[in-house]
Amino acid sequence: MFVVSRIMLDSWKLIFCLILVGSAFACLGVVRLSFDVSPNDVFLSDNATSRQLEQLYATFGHEDNEIVIVLEGDSLFESGDLAKLRQYRDHLQKLPAIVSVSSLFDLRDRRTGLLVVPKYLHPEFDSEKLKTQVTQHPIGRNQLVSQDGSMLVFVARVAGQSLPLSKLSAAVAEVQKASDEYELQTGNRPLLAGHLVIRAETLESLRSSMVYGSLFASLISAGVALLLFRGLWPVLICCAAPALGVLWTLGAMGWAGQQIGALGTVIPTLVMVIGLSDAVHLLLETKRQLLRGQTRDEAMMQMLCRTGPACLLTSLTTVIGFGSLLISQTQGVREFGFCAALGSSFALLADLLVLPILIRFTKTHHLVGMHGRRELPVSAWIVWVARFPLKHAKLFATLGIAMSLGLVVPAFQQNPDIIWTETLPENSDATQALRRADEVMGGALRAHIVVQWPEGSKLSDRETLRVAGEVHQAVLQTHGITAPFSVLNVMETIPIKRREDRYRQARRLAPKRLNRLVNDSCRQLVVTAQVRNEGAATLENHLEPFEARIAEIETRHPGYSIHVTGTVVAAARNMRSFIGDLGMSLAVASLIIFIVLTCAFRSLRLGLVSIVPNALPLLVTAAGLVLLGFPLQITSALTFSLCLGLAVDDTIHVMMRYRQLVEDMAVGKWQYGHDTDLKSTVEHGCAIRETIHQVGPALAITTAILVSGFAAMLISPMPGIQMFSLLGCIILLTAFVGDLVILPAMLFVFGKKYPSVRHR
Repeated sequence: MFVVSRIMLDSWKLIFCLILVGSAFACLGVVRLSFDVSPNDVFLSDNATSRQLEQLYATFGHEDNEIVIVLEGDSLFESGDLAKLRQYRDHLQKLPAIVSVSSLFDLRDRRTGLLVVPKYLHPEFDSEKLKTQVTQHPIGRNQLVSQDGSMLVFVARVAGQSLPLSKLSAAVAEVQKASDEYELQTGNRPLLAGHLVIRAETLESLRSSMVYGSLFASLISAGVALLLFRGLWPVLICCAAPALGVLWTLGAMGWAGQQIGALGTVIPTLVMVIGLSDAVHLLLETKRQLLRGQTRDEAMMQMLCRTGPACLLTSLTTVIGFGSLLISQTQGVREFGFCAALGSSFALLADLLVLPILIRFTKTHHLVGMHGRRELPVSAWIVWVARFPLKHAKLFATLGIAMSLGLVVPAFQQNPDIIWTETLPENSDATQALRRADEVMGGALRAHIVVQWPEGSKLSDRETLRVAGEVHQAVLQTHGITAPFSVLNVMETIPIKRREDRYRQARRLAPKRLNRLVNDSCRQLVVTAQVRNEGAATLENHLEPFEARIAEIETRHPGYSIHVTGTVVAAARNMRSFIGDLGMSLAVASLIIFIVLTCAFRSLRLGLVSIVPNALPLLVTAAGLVLLGFPLQITSALTFSLCLGLAVDDTIHVMMRYRQLVEDMAVGKWQYGHDTDLKSTVEHGCAIRETIHQVGPALAITTAILVSGFAAMLISPMPGIQMFSLLGCIILLTAFVGDLVILPAMLFVFGKKYPSVRHR
């Protein structure tokens, strides 16, 4: 490390030029970045579930292109309200992004073939009679109108397939504008929902949170850093290098053609956090050397030689942690893992290259802050804390091990789950619309049951229609799945006896509707069913008995194939698998990190000692989620991945410095009497106290800065961001306690036989 550090310091002019060129190149790459991604990319994988969903899209069209509009009111069927509703429907149909709108105005009487809701209402028409007709209509009941007539549903279809965020947001904005105009005229507020709206709102919220939330959190963190450093220049130096790491990461993503999707929004924060942690350690080591009377060049050399190896090791373990996500089956997760690992590398590169140059051009009194040649106030507190765990080493070591073992069982009882609106504010239109639809109509999300008939058969065959009817009955018999709808509902409105003629007439009267329900060339029909927004785990529980009933239908009708799919089903299964992948990658990363640390410390004993302080923060948080009844969601899984790296980083800095000090003492730096055992014990305790004294202030400062940043994001209206922030605070604080209290105690109890401590 000495030779590399010498080359880096002697070649600072060349490095400075390379930094300028690289940063300019990165700026050009950032310009190529956008949030314009397809929301489906988050959960689609290379598996049977995703292939079935893509086949559904290809055969019957994208359901993700639907904007579901929910309206409630007591006078919806009054003459004046119906006229304004029709105007609202007509307005929606004229919007450039909308290709069709399904509503109660499309329903036809099965006997006469006339519209159930005529275009021109008779002055003395019976609104109650009309409500009864609509609520009992085979196509309208629980599809376009609730059973009690208090809720109406419009379904606006947007042109295109797998729309990116820009088109999603534009289409939703057009519909929202028309809805606002209708609300001004009537006082009734249409609520927008559906997959398209949920994803558009989620991605827009994530983008605004990334910009404004991160900015606010950064300001709070900077304020805390100013209080701790008591100087502006140390804060600027610590933030400048990680900020360049963020720039290089985003630039590389732009040049690689990567776009920032739902997962990618956390990458800038992630890189900044990782880079800031190492930057604080490097800067404080420089200041410590300057306070000892070293010159600027000598201080920077000591900084790179003494703290640089720990930073390299922390970067390696972080890259391993995020690199383990590459084993995921989900494309979006693999891309996130790669970009996060790349960002971790850039954060380290920026710290090691940029920080020495900034220090070179900063005056010494700016580096040491307002304290002059005195240490930071936190150092005195750290010295006091360092003595406490050593006085009760066995107690704290036992407590740490017992807590870790005791929390293993509840921590591993977590149930992965996702809820469609988990990332949206509680007062958002989509959340309210789904909640009301769940209560009144049994749900607004839809599962799709695809029925394929054998070659030589037709849809109008008695057996094919019987299979479709049995699927309807299976839906009605299954708790949590309601309102089956298929070609049978449409054919029920045609007053013709012969099945072939009835189907032919339905094709003639509603070709667009039938194309979304039947594909004769593929020999497939689809039955849709409504499900509640209760989460993936609950949906899976409902689908299990339903799929058993489907299997019985297939057994009774050889040659017919039936399967359940749809966006909500595929996303539920793939996202639960995705969360499981994150958990698995976390376990793999933990094992690899343990092996790496054992090799780096050249001691199995120290490798084992490092397990407890690294695992304790994750176990405390995971067990806490279980005990409080929270499932393992995407945000919590991502928090674990991020904070594992931070917890391991702090442990590495402590143990690397401990190892350096022990080796220094072993060659006679400090002498304590002539008794070998006493000398070993005294040196061992002094090494631990000196380690905490040197590394502890950096741990305290980085923890305070990061916790304040995470805590600032607790004010976000998005539950997902709130959960991410809360878990981040808990993990960071637990990791700080583990590294400052539990780890020193375990080193004192179990590290005595570390080879370098022995008298030589």
